[in-house]
Amino acid sequence: MNWELSAVPYWPIHRRRIARRRAIACAIAAAIVVPLLLVRAQLQAEPVGRRVFDAVTATVTDRYVDPAFHGIQWAKLVAYYRPLVEAAPTTAARYALLRAMLAQLGDSHTAVYSPADLRSDELESRTPTITWRDLTPRVGYVRIASFPDSLSTAIGWALEIEGRRPAIILDLRGNPGGQVSSVDAAAGAFLPSGALISTATGRWPAFESYKFTADTSAGTEYRGNLVVLVDSMTSSGAETLARALQFYRRATIVGTRTAGKVMGVDAEIPLADGGLLRVATMNICGPDGRPLERRGVFPDDVANGDSAQLRTALKLLSRARS
Repeated sequence: MNWELSAVPYWPIHRRRIARRRAIACAIAAAIVVPLLLVRAQLQAEPVGRRVFDAVTATVTDRYVDPAFHGIQWAKLVAYYRPLVEAAPTTAARYALLRAMLAQLGDSHTAVYSPADLRSDELESRTPTITWRDLTPRVGYVRIASFPDSLSTAIGWALEIEGRRPAIILDLRGNPGGQVSSVDAAAGAFLPSGALISTATGRWPAFESYKFTADTSAGTEYRGNLVVLVDSMTSSGAETLARALQFYRRATIVGTRTAGKVMGVDAEIPLADGGLLRVATMNICGPDGRPLERRGVFPDDVANGDSAQLRTALKLLSRARS
């Protein structure tokens, strides 16, 4: 029997079956995709102010660290600001209103950034994160301006050079914080691996609890004398590092009380007009279990002004040597 010829009468049936399957698949896909496209088109047709406001308020409602909103009547606040934000005549006016609304929560990390703010941040990010130099033949100087991603290699470079000296001044003044992983890498250069740096609890502490410890990713260990410079602009992760070095008596802290702006952000939401929302989702405590938000780090030696702080640090290191 010629099997090829005998199969010919069945090809039209086979093709009809394939066509039916394809038609069913297309119908299912259309049933899923078309409503999504309609919803997306409807959302895009809404005024941008309404879309931005809805994204901000929905995210805060669902993810803010305190479900009681520190006693603020959040629903009433949303109802009050909604018509004002939606009617704002400019992007700048819209964000001024959003900032005023979020300021009622009273925390340091829940904030909105307009498109203009983000462009300004991009320019600022071009400045060097770590700089270092010799202050004296025996004292090195390392400044960490912020804690972006992948800082461990740069920390290793700085300490490979300045770590040859018996004393270092670590300058955290003006440091706004950044990524926890980079803070842990910096801590690991001065503290034993595994030393507790900070803890974090989320909206539901029983289910959201984290510990952050010093690690060895910088690939270097410095065990010489250490003084840390801080000021009122030292914030967030820079505060947790300063507090850990102080708590373990690894360094003397010189300067003024830090900003007391220490919360965890695990929600960054792009907004419809090109802005960005950040929502505080975690409370942060130092290695002693005490929160740093609104409290900050108190220096061991108070000194005001850049030159006075540097002189105080050098004097302390001189005494430690003698």
